[in-house]
Amino acid sequence: MHRKHQLGVARARKAVDKVAKHIRERFEIEAAWENNILEFTRAGVDGHIAVTAETVSVHADISWLLLPIKGAIESEIGRYLDQEFGS
Repeated sequence: MHRKHQLGVARARKAVDKVAKHIRERFEIEAAWENNILEFTRAGVDGHIAVTAETVSVHADISWLLLPIKGAIESEIGRYLDQEFGS
């Protein structure tokens, strides 16, 4: 999942923090910044959100055990990205 933006890195990171807060609350995901990459994890899900000056990219590996909620996770992330960065 990718979104283009014109916020710069610092403002984009703040927007990603908002997205991560909602995802943490909904899916009990742990997250921490490593440079400009927000690493997130929970049992059965590992991924990251990479922030550059012009883009935000999300990558997640979801185990087969969580396939029933894969769509919900993707939908929530997409919805919050659209809210913060536009579609």
